[in-house]
Amino acid sequence: MRLLHTETLQFEEFFDKNTPPYAILSHRWQDKETSFHEFPNDTKKHKGSSSKIWACCQFARSRSFDWVWIDTCCIDKRSSAELSDAINSMYHWYARASECYAYLFDVVLQENEISKYKQFRDSTWFTRGWTLQELLAPLNVIFLDCQWQILGTRYSRSAEISTVTGIATTYVQGTTDAREASIAQRMSWASNRSTSRVEDMAYSLMGLFNVNMPLLYGEGRKAFLRLQLEIIHNSDDESIFAWTSKQRSSGLLAFWPSCFSGSKNIIPSLTPSRPYRMTRTGIEFPVMPLKSANSLSVVGTKFLELNCWDVLADGNYRICLSLHRTKRDAYDIWHRMDCSNLKPVYEHHEATELFERSSTEHIHVHQVEHICVKQSDSEHRVEHIWVKQSDSEDVVRLPKMFYTPCGVAIRPELGEKEGENQGRGIQEQSANTSDAKY
Repeated sequence: MRLLHTETLQFEEFFDKNTPPYAILSHRWQDKETSFHEFPNDTKKHKGSSSKIWACCQFARSRSFDWVWIDTCCIDKRSSAELSDAINSMYHWYARASECYAYLFDVVLQENEISKYKQFRDSTWFTRGWTLQELLAPLNVIFLDCQWQILGTRYSRSAEISTVTGIATTYVQGTTDAREASIAQRMSWASNRSTSRVEDMAYSLMGLFNVNMPLLYGEGRKAFLRLQLEIIHNSDDESIFAWTSKQRSSGLLAFWPSCFSGSKNIIPSLTPSRPYRMTRTGIEFPVMPLKSANSLSVVGTKFLELNCWDVLADGNYRICLSLHRTKRDAYDIWHRMDCSNLKPVYEHHEATELFERSSTEHIHVHQVEHICVKQSDSEHRVEHIWVKQSDSEDVVRLPKMFYTPCGVAIRPELGEKEGENQGRGIQEQSANTSDAKY
């Protein structure tokens, strides 16, 4: 990483264990930020060229730091390789910093308690996508007003921060590592945030979910889909599917972090996770139907039970997704229905999870279906599913698929092998892009 010396204002690169103690700046980008190639060589010109950089160095030096990292000038954004490395490493860099200075340019330190708290809570710093990891990753965050006066620390103002961000105080204070929260909870923290560039909404979350991806500016909202796929590859937390939207039907993966706005109370189950996996043909789940014990039945509605709980005021409830089959011409179309809510199906009475299922509804292991779900290229992101025996590699019912304007149409044919239909590509919808990092 490239650090800036707080006295000489000269850059120097460090690698891994040779990196000295350093402070790091978190801020909302403003107009005319000084970039790496614009940074003047003449030390006398530094103060006039960028008061924010100069003030940050002065503040860090007053706290005995020789080195500071500032994203505007410490990354050469002309190099796509360096930019990609920096964004993929950023969570780690903030976590390793001895101190993080959260500079709130729209807050002025005031004696009036009401005005002081209101300004702090209303700062745009709490609405930006990048500042989420900058809030949670560092060991110590110090909040500063527009005049670089100390407003408090993340710990001392944890109650206010929790109220503003929806993040539980145990994560704000650092008592519990933020990356130990469920995927749905972490997504909910980003649900009301935004970035200037569409892709950065996904890139800014990579560190929080401990994943890495190449940067593809221009891909638009597909970046968030790629993020979810990377998370699935690295985690068995099914709360990633516990989201809602106003769409009547949808695929399994969320369209945007805002879909998780109501998921802040969803926690993983205590029982071992089932072995769902990503395949070339979709996401494969073992599914226990609530309405039928017939493992080969794909008629009507199926309920995909998620291995996670919604913690509500009157108890903890296991949630599920509704999958429904409809007819279009001569073909069947399967899709998730009623995306506006997550259906609670079982109550969690004790630490051991008790399923209130009648004896006639018990499903034996050999009867459990494997439902494979795949995003379509349609505007409505409709799913298609097929059924597979749990004790056999043969696909009992693997329909041929045809893309239609409303989703994936299925022609019911029996006895085909999985390999005969593998290799079908998924064409994901593109989205508009915008132009500034913050």
